Amino acid sequence: MIEELWENYKKYILIGGGVLLVIMVVFLFMQKSNSQASSNSTLMNGADESSAPTTISSAASSTDTTVTASSSAVNSSTSEYIYVDVKGAVKHPGIFKVKSSMRVDDAINLAGGMQKTADRKHINLAQRLTDQQVVYVPIRGEIKGAATGTVDAEMAPSTTSDSSGELASTTASSTSSAADGTSGSGTVNLNTATKEQLQTLTNIGEKKADQIIQYREAHGKFKSVDELKEVQGIGDKTFEALKPQLSV
Repeated sequence: MIEELWENYKKYILIGGGVLLVIMVVFLFMQKSNSQASSNSTLMNGADESSAPTTISSAASSTDTTVTASSSAVNSSTSEYIYVDVKGAVKHPGIFKVKSSMRVDDAINLAGGMQKTADRKHINLAQRLTDQQVVYVPIRGEIKGAATGTVDAEMAPSTTSDSSGELASTTASSTSSAADGTSGSGTVNLNTATKEQLQTLTNIGEKKADQIIQYREAHGKFKSVDELKEVQGIGDKTFEALKPQLSV
């Protein structure tokens, strides 16, 4: 009976076996393809991850460079400005913020320009300004000798010859005292003091300080402290209280 079944269905059995074999081969091939695809995907992901830190590092480096450049620009911008103190025979003494490329002439102009009594020959108007510099404009006759350039409170010691022919040292402290309106003894110099310095004197307010400066501009430097009594508003009683605080 089996032989009859085989003979009757041999054709179908062989066809079915062949189809089954083909299905198994296709299935195995697809499994192998999927395995290779998975492996390639893993390799690609690994490559992407390994390159990520380089990108981040590059971006960080670029950011650092930008920050450094910005910081340099800020420092450069800040260093363009300096402060100078303008004193002496100028209309509006004070501290001024100026550009580092500016000259003494620019600083004096910011202070309202020179007064009529200013001694121009002792000022180097072309000198470049430096930070914390004191620009002092002397009154005519205040500085003796030939022109020496800009007069300020930080002049180095110089040497002059005395009557015996020996060299005598003139220190910066005496020049500084003349520049800031005071003498070595701590008194106020009537010929160089600013309005603010005059107001530190006993019974001298803003109005009387203006009157002293107006007198100085009109008549030149004071010959003696007694000449202060010629200023309007300065009586004998006021003068006696002021005299120990004054010098010329």
